[in-house]
Amino acid sequence: MKKALLKFFFKPLTLLNKIIKKDPNLIFFYSNLGFRDNVRAFYEYLIEHQYQKHYRIVVSVNDFEEYEKTAPDGVSFIGNKQGIRIFLRAKYAFYCFGKYPIKPAKRQMVVNLWHGTPLKKIGNLQQGYERTDYNFFTKVLTSAPMYKPVMAAIFGCRESQVEVMGNPRNDEMFWTNRLVDTAIRRGSRKVFAWLPTYREYDGDFVISTLNEKDLAELNEYLREIQCRMVVKIHPMQQVDTAKMRYSYIDFITEEQLKQQKMTVYTLLRNADALITDYSSVYFDYMLLDRPIAFAVGDMEEYASERGFVFENPKDYMPGMEIKTLYDMEKFIADTFNGEDPFRRQRASVCDKVNYYKDGDACERIAKRFLKERNYETD
Repeated sequence: MKKALLKFFFKPLTLLNKIIKKDPNLIFFYSNLGFRDNVRAFYEYLIEHQYQKHYRIVVSVNDFEEYEKTAPDGVSFIGNKQGIRIFLRAKYAFYCFGKYPIKPAKRQMVVNLWHGTPLKKIGNLQQGYERTDYNFFTKVLTSAPMYKPVMAAIFGCRESQVEVMGNPRNDEMFWTNRLVDTAIRRGSRKVFAWLPTYREYDGDFVISTLNEKDLAELNEYLREIQCRMVVKIHPMQQVDTAKMRYSYIDFITEEQLKQQKMTVYTLLRNADALITDYSSVYFDYMLLDRPIAFAVGDMEEYASERGFVFENPKDYMPGMEIKTLYDMEKFIADTFNGEDPFRRQRASVCDKVNYYKDGDACERIAKRFLKERNYETD
């Protein structure tokens, strides 16, 4: 009922959007899941390069109150209801979480930055969503040419609307911040990042991998070799981290990262190796050419519940498979000792999924979209 009402409300706004004159000096950002990821990364690039001196920048986010009082001159933070009228006047609009279901005007550039290179099925590829309209953008970005038909199928758009630019958030992995980096490493010889993806069918993020006894033993092993593991909880996963207290395993949430002025990519650039499962973050991490392991003991169940964009997803998962505590400790030991048996295979997959292997995605996007003056697409 709610979706039907929203569709009814927004439909005439598409017509209105075609009529309203666009402000060539107005850049608009939107997010309904917090000010983070590709939206924030690209915004921060614009601020660093002082685009706010030449454009008015308006950021519409659900947590706008945290930012409105400290916004730089030329920048405004507003709520998502207020954002509708700004979107209708903006020449440029960027989003990666949620969107206004308003079709772009011909001379308006609406860019879906999206939030990752998909392995699991999303959008029109997901069962039950085949007829949903997701095409409310001028362009949608992806990381490699092979993903152009995939993204077109996901969003129900033309391949000409898909552009290979890379993810703005990945730029941070190429930065250096000694103060922040030292705080993450805390004197550890190696840091291991574990990033489980969201699971709709079970709230246990360590499903089919490690139980509490295993975690206690893993903590002792990490203590012996003076290494640290940081487990980053997925933003949509409900997990009580207060009960999970170990001396060499840290469990952190999105909110805790934000409080420390860090992002997932701050963590990744400091991680000597990554453990994950079906999260697109491992495609990003490949840019650093470091070991990756996959805790995918529930792959069959996940495939039946969600599915994958590739027929053989393991062909795109170049790393050790972790099913037990022994597997986890072996992966840690191999990394600790400088052994990386999947390096060649990982490089091959990286070449397929990451066309650009640099920290310049934001620069490419700014040059491509903010300097164009004719946005009518074929």
